Amino acid sequence: MIFHVSCQRACLQAAIALVAGAVCFSGPGSSVLAGGSPVSSDPVFQALLTDGRTLSGRLVSIDAGAITLVTQDGRQEELPLGRLVKLTRDAAPAIPAWEDAQAVILAQGDRLMRVAVGTATETTLEIRSELLGKLEVPLDCLLGLILAAPGQAGAYEARWDQVLAEPRSTEVVWLANGDRLAGSFLGMDDRKIKLQIEARPVEVDRSGAVAIGFDPGLIHYPRPKTDFLEATLNDGTRLGITTAKLAEGTIQATTRFGQGVRFGLGDLARLHARTAAVLYLTERKPVEVRYVSYIGPTRPFRTDRTVDGHPFQLVGQMFDRGIGTQSRTLLAYRIEPGDRRFQALVGVDERAGPQGSVVFRVLVDGQPRYQSPPLTDRDAPRAIDLDLAGGKYLILATEFGDRGDVRDLADWIEARIIR
Repeated sequence: MIFHVSCQRACLQAAIALVAGAVCFSGPGSSVLAGGSPVSSDPVFQALLTDGRTLSGRLVSIDAGAITLVTQDGRQEELPLGRLVKLTRDAAPAIPAWEDAQAVILAQGDRLMRVAVGTATETTLEIRSELLGKLEVPLDCLLGLILAAPGQAGAYEARWDQVLAEPRSTEVVWLANGDRLAGSFLGMDDRKIKLQIEARPVEVDRSGAVAIGFDPGLIHYPRPKTDFLEATLNDGTRLGITTAKLAEGTIQATTRFGQGVRFGLGDLARLHARTAAVLYLTERKPVEVRYVSYIGPTRPFRTDRTVDGHPFQLVGQMFDRGIGTQSRTLLAYRIEPGDRRFQALVGVDERAGPQGSVVFRVLVDGQPRYQSPPLTDRDAPRAIDLDLAGGKYLILATEFGDRGDVRDLADWIEARIIR
């Protein structure tokens, strides 16, 4: 990486060398609620705030700039979206296994799970969701479709990863017999998938197709210009939504692809605030990456997946966003003007098994700011919250634990900059 300013480069190199060696509420609590009173059957959510504090209560209002919770003692707390990281459902039901379901993979991590995939034109796909009903999704929002469940354990995630990560410059249809057809997608009905391959129209028996990947270069899934929310539902669906409103236990909103949706408050598992106050490191490229091999080859870091390509799993929960690494990995990020704090939840992924052992370190300009003890999959994950004031470079170091790099599936969950 070549920097335009030589002193910045020198600062980063020096740092790498060293490595290698209050929330404002709307006012006093009140038991008088403009948004209505919660009932005992409403789920309880925990709010994580940008200053690291948490607050629990029942959700009674959502508007363009804030969400409102009622605490157990009846106080109303209005939380501006700019002070909110996320809401997480207390005692949320486990997100079910996806291996028996069709799925729609949207851009930027959004997805529609447990759906029936219907017909498609050259521009639009029809689906039916168990929780959201009938939807029409523009094709230019899609990365791919899972049409059939693999028979063997673990193969569903491998197929998902294939759709997400396999390089392609056109559409691809993967078949159950292992073949792969590449061409331009022309549409689909309940029996046939229509492609154009080398200027010739081709029809593929849909019953023999297991997945479709769309050309990533044609994706158009713009981020909303205003603050928005990411809603994760109990079936695993995740959607960016705007104009969200809560009324009589039902959330009504508009998806990023322009479709109106509604779902019950009881179907909501998580709600992330996407504002200028929170920047996830998955959206900022590292300016330097270094790997140190223990014995065998190194594995490169991955975003929003473990280093071996699986969804993150810690303490019985699945997480969508984060950085997956293996020891020993050093990631350096430039600290930009306005960056105030670094926050993350770190731990060894449950898939690592008993042999994985990792030490997590965080440094600012080469100076240690945090170090965990050696952690295994049996240890509770650790929360990190560090001041970045005056720093130029943030370095995330995944270090060898007690057994070299054996099964070192290190998760930097929701690693983020607070601005």
